[in-house]
Amino acid sequence: MSDQSRYIPFLEKVLTSSRLAHSLGVMQVMGELAELYQLDRDKALTAGILHDAGKDLSVEKQNELIKAGNIQISHECETNYVLYLHGPVGSFFVRQELGIRDELILDAITVHTYFGNSPYFEHPLSWCLRFSDILEPTRNWEHEKIILSCAERLRELVYTGQMTKAAFLHTGCLLKWFEEKGMPIHPRMRKLNQALGKDLNLDGAFLELGI
Repeated sequence: MSDQSRYIPFLEKVLTSSRLAHSLGVMQVMGELAELYQLDRDKALTAGILHDAGKDLSVEKQNELIKAGNIQISHECETNYVLYLHGPVGSFFVRQELGIRDELILDAITVHTYFGNSPYFEHPLSWCLRFSDILEPTRNWEHEKIILSCAERLRELVYTGQMTKAAFLHTGCLLKWFEEKGMPIHPRMRKLNQALGKDLNLDGAFLELGI
């Protein structure tokens, strides 16, 4: 077991058992991607296991951390805790409770939900964390056909080092999924998808492209 096992007792107190299994799965994938994308392995594993540390907190605890961390909402959609706000709240939470001080780790946790405007927003560690969130082995996308149909192509792109194409597919799939579900879409996600499409000389970001 990696050194990150020291975080498990803490996570067992704040996460559901399924969320902890998910977090361990994300850590596993981050470990697999660390060498491929020349990431610091310890930082990758730590970001992976702690990325959802704030997701199962009570509303009272969420509000306490938002206030204590002076977490600023820039877009109305960011008030959605499940989709966006658990990123920065979780980042502040692990800083406060576990003494995590590494800015790359903390910012990757914040921006894995597309929240904020960190200088690390498009860092390979942040992208790998977003990819791992979908690709980790405990995820069952059986009832989410859009993500299910994306996942294998995303895996192929991610594990062959095609980060820009993977990022384009990732944002495109999320946009299509959120639109289908009527979930609020972060403008930064849409803007980033468009920018990636221009970089790749592609127009539109969905599955039919077969990138």
